[in-house]
Amino acid sequence: MLKAQRAIEPVDFSSIPRIKDLIDDLPNDVRVCQQHDEPVVIRESEFLPNQGPAAPFAKAAFVGCCDGAIANVLSAIGVQSLVG
Repeated sequence: MLKAQRAIEPVDFSSIPRIKDLIDDLPNDVRVCQQHDEPVVIRESEFLPNQGPAAPFAKAAFVGCCDGAIANVLSAIGVQSLVG
C-alpha cells in the first residue's frame, strides 16, 4: 500500500524522540488507523556521517497508511506546527 507522509521541518528534528514517545503512549484506536490497521510512525532518512551537533539524518516525516490517520495522530499529540 502506498504510504502517506507529512514532512517534519529540520528545525524540529530535536523533538522527534519526545514525539515518538507521545505517539507510543497513544491508545491503539488513535495511533493505528481503524480502516487500514496500520500505525502512524516517524521515519528518518538514512543516517549521514559527520553531522556534528546536527541530527544525523537529512529528512524526517510522519508516515501512515492515509492522510486521515496522520491527521488523527497529529491532532492527538498537538504538533501540527512541526509539519512542513
